[in-house]
Amino acid sequence: MNNLSEAGGSEIAIIPKGTVINGNIDITGKLEMYGEINGNINSNDRVNICGAVTGDIKANDLYTKDSFIEGKIECIQGAVVRDNTVILGDICADSLVIDGAIQGKLDVKGCVTVGERAIVDSDIRAKAIQVSNGAAINGKCSLCYAELNMNDIFPETEIKTDAEAEEETEKPKQSGKPKAVAKKK
Repeated sequence: MNNLSEAGGSEIAIIPKGTVINGNIDITGKLEMYGEINGNINSNDRVNICGAVTGDIKANDLYTKDSFIEGKIECIQGAVVRDNTVILGDICADSLVIDGAIQGKLDVKGCVTVGERAIVDSDIRAKAIQVSNGAAINGKCSLCYAELNMNDIFPETEIKTDAEAEEETEKPKQSGKPKAVAKKK
């Protein structure tokens, strides 16, 4: 199926360019993939992809360059999406670096770093987001994992209709948190 080599005591499976695998790959150790896989990849170590994958990827960490991936990606640690990589699918990881193109939901417990060549057509949920000049992002960004409570900083507000606002002005003023009034068209 593939070549095995040893580096630093762990085995590395290498899938050379021009090789097409139709089926899933379950591996204990590192995977370097330069060919094409039509199936899922499951590794407890690093997966390096410089080819095409149609299927889901589960790995400790992921590095992609010059790749096309269609499927969901789950990484225990980080994922790196480098130049000339297109990913069509959701990514869940501890950290994410993007210099390629991604279309799918991003759920990152740590920091997302969006490079100057990145194209992101995704909603991003993260602890922190760093965006370089030149990056393109189309989607909603949420710092839902940040250790910050917006209610501690901004007062609660409620939107009122014109009728509710008029009724409020006729009543005597009550103390409490400020209320925002928006006109409804």
